[in-house]
Amino acid sequence: MPGLRGTADIIAKGHAVRSFRTVGIGSKPVRLVLPVPRVLCRACGIIRQVKLDFADERVSYTRSFERYALELSRSMTIQDVARHLGISWDVIKEIQKRHLQKHYAQPKLGHLTQIAIDDIHIGKGQKSVTVVLDLESGAVVFLGKGKGSEALKPFWTRLKRSRAKIEAVAIDRSPAYTLAVTVNLPDAVLVYDRFHVMKLFNEKLSDLRRDLYHEATTKLRKDVWKGTRWLLLRNRAHLDPAKREPQRLQQALDLNASRWRPRTISRNGWLGCGCSPTGKRPSCTSTCGSSRPNRLASACSSSSPRHSSNIAPAS
Repeated sequence: MPGLRGTADIIAKGHAVRSFRTVGIGSKPVRLVLPVPRVLCRACGIIRQVKLDFADERVSYTRSFERYALELSRSMTIQDVARHLGISWDVIKEIQKRHLQKHYAQPKLGHLTQIAIDDIHIGKGQKSVTVVLDLESGAVVFLGKGKGSEALKPFWTRLKRSRAKIEAVAIDRSPAYTLAVTVNLPDAVLVYDRFHVMKLFNEKLSDLRRDLYHEATTKLRKDVWKGTRWLLLRNRAHLDPAKREPQRLQQALDLNASRWRPRTISRNGWLGCGCSPTGKRPSCTSTCGSSRPNRLASACSSSSPRHSSNIAPAS
């Protein structure tokens, strides 16, 4: 039946009674019930209903009702709209999904300059979805099933066809995303997300402080390390002199400085690496690679000038 050939190939084949929900009159719900003609194509033998001007195929509501429901959805929840219109929650959800699919399924990519890539977990089964965001507008420009580099393959194909000039890409420290961006966007600046960098930094700081506490040989040194985690993370300007916080912090820094040569500095001046000026010492496995002191340093270091992080300078 493609293109509905000449009228000689199309014959009437009865009708089907259909009911459509349309915009109500006041608070009264209104339904349109009418027989929809069915036609038979002699060439292909397919029987179909004729297309209607006021409703789409395989739906039980008119286009005017769909527009009204979408307008209400701008200021009401799905449940509120369904209750107001007297229909099921699933119908409103279907209307919204159809609208999003129609207008945002294939957004244009040619204008992109800065993007962010991350994966999220949705649903009860914790399914993973890879999300690509336009950092300038905040719009979602791509959703990929799963996570990792495989989920991004359709996006790279569309991005190359669009000829977009990507200047920077923000990601977490995932090796898969790092490799994918490096291969597909070699000229873009790779920016590690601030949240993940700071999270890793804080974890390494806590691990190092805990190790130092257990290695302390005297009760006095153990007392110095107790409760220093928040002192190390807090801004110096916010330390409370009444609680001797500046003095306690300085004692911890002095104790640390007596063990290792400074290498990496935190917000409060926490120095965490004992490597020599050459970056190596007998216990190091590589440049600044000691097993304990360097863990804090590695949290925010980078081996490539193309890699960056959006951590603001300490105030």
